[in-house]
Amino acid sequence: MAFRLLHSIFSGPSEPGKFDKELMLRGIERVVDGTDPRLRAVSHYRRKLWDSVEHAIDYVVTFVNTLPPAITADRQGYMTDPRLRALFASPESLREILSFSDGARNYLKQAPDPLPVELYAGLGAVRVEKNVLGIEMDGEILRRDVPQTTVSFCDHRLVFLTDHEQDTRRELMRRGFDFLIEMALQRLTDSRIQKTQLEQQQRQLLQQKSSLLKKAQVGLESLTNPSQEPVDLDAIEQQLQNLETELGQLRTDSATLEKHLDKVVTTLGEPTHYLQLESIPLTLDHNNVKVTADSPRVANSMTFQEIVMGKNRRLAALFVRFPSSELLPQPDFFK
Repeated sequence: MAFRLLHSIFSGPSEPGKFDKELMLRGIERVVDGTDPRLRAVSHYRRKLWDSVEHAIDYVVTFVNTLPPAITADRQGYMTDPRLRALFASPESLREILSFSDGARNYLKQAPDPLPVELYAGLGAVRVEKNVLGIEMDGEILRRDVPQTTVSFCDHRLVFLTDHEQDTRRELMRRGFDFLIEMALQRLTDSRIQKTQLEQQQRQLLQQKSSLLKKAQVGLESLTNPSQEPVDLDAIEQQLQNLETELGQLRTDSATLEKHLDKVVTTLGEPTHYLQLESIPLTLDHNNVKVTADSPRVANSMTFQEIVMGKNRRLAALFVRFPSSELLPQPDFFK
C-alpha cells in the first residue's frame, strides 16, 4: 500500500477525544505507510499503535482548534486588526500575498468557476526581532540612541485555501499529523543500528523515503520551506512505491521490526516534543517597535499564536477569510 500524498484521515467530524474505529484504523495505516510498511508483520501491530495514534490525533485536533477563528483579511480588516498591521506594511502588500502566493496560485489552477464568494486560508509568517538604537520623545525632549526592539515579519505564506473554514482547519490537522509521522520516520533513520550491509541498505532506503516526503511537503514543510519549483506529486508517488517494494524485499528479523515499532509508538506518544503552539503577546507602536505596558506612547497590544516545530522552526499562524474579489488578476508571463 503506497503512502497516498493527498489522502486525509480527517474527513469527518474533528472534535477532540471523539474518534471512531474507522478513523483510528485509517490513522494507524497512514502511520505504517508513512514509516515502514513492514511493521504490519509485527504481531498485533494495530493494537500496539492504537493508544499512541489516538493520542497524536487528539493532540493535532486540539492543537488546530486552539487557533482563534479566521479574521477578515481585506482593507477594512487591515485597518481594524493590529495583527494584520504588524504583519504587513500596507493593505496593498496584504492583497499581494493573498493574490500571488504559491498557495493562491495552486488553488486557482483547480478552483471552480466562478470562485466562491469567500475564501479561507492559513496565513503564516516568521517573526524577527532586532535590537537597534532609535529615537524617542521624552515629554518635549527628543532622545537619540535609545535602545529599542523592532519586530518584523517575513516569509509570508498563504496555504490551504478552501471555501469553508473547517476544511482549512482539517487540512492543517492532516499536515500536523503527517509531520509527526515524518518525525517518527526520522527517528528510524537516525537510530544507531549495527553496521551490517543489510541494515545499511535499510537505513539508506528509509532516508530516501524521508527526503521524498519532505520534497512533497506532505507535512508542515509548505509553511516553513516552500518549494521553489513545481513538484510532480505523481512522480514522487511512483518513487515512493518503488522504495516500498525494495523495503519489502529486505530480510529483517522480527526483533528489529519490534524496535522500529517501539520507536514509532514513542514518537507519536510524545507529540509535544516535536509540535507546540505558543502564545506570543506583543505591544507595538506604529513602527512595530516594542513598547512597555506603562509607556505613554500610542501602541496596540496583540497576541500571536506561533507554531513551534522541533527546536529551530517557528512561525506566527492565523486563519484568515477574504472575499475572492480581493484577488488581483494573475500575471500573464507570456506577455
